[in-house]
This record gives sequence, structure tokens and C-alpha cells, in this order.
Amino acid sequence: MAGNSGRLEGKVAVITGAADGIGHAIARAMATEGAHVFVGDIDDAKGEAAAAALRAEGSKADFRHCDVSVEADIAARSGGARSTSEIGDAIAARLRA
Repeated sequence: MAGNSGRLEGKVAVITGAADGIGHAIARAMATEGAHVFVGDIDDAKGEAAAAALRAEGSKADFRHCDVSVEADIAARSGGARSTSEIGDAIAARLRA
């Protein structure tokens, strides 16, 4: 992807609300820097389309349904982690599976 400095190469970015708007802009920016982006959103159709658009641009991107207002959705992604870094690691591991 043009403009990729590789600053996030080998990293995983989990962005909620990434189907459109600011969330999608953040996902695109992180993907441009080389991150494998996981688009999280409550709108499955838009989320899948957003991830597909990032892949079409040459980025690594996947969609996962996620409603941050539903504790069970967050728990399913975080594996019971308690700290921010544990949550990030757990989400990344589960999303890669």
C-alpha cells in the first residue's frame, strides 16, 4: 500500500465502530502503516464491506461483529483479561483464531 512506513508492521489493531466514519478512517490509517486490522462493528454488512475495502487496497483486514454496549461481546473478545494490555493481547489472539 502506498505511503506505508511500516510502523505498525506485525501489529494487530482492533478498532470498534470501524464500519464507517471516524472508526473506518482510523482503521485505514493503521492498515496503511502495516497493521492487521480487525474491524469491529454492530452493522455486519457495513463491517464486512469496510474490511473488504481495506483488503482491496492491499491491507490485512478482517471483520468481527462487536457491540461495545454488550458486555458478553467484549468478554467473548477479551477472554476475561483485566488490564488494557491483557485485553489487547487476548482480543488479538481470539480474532486471529
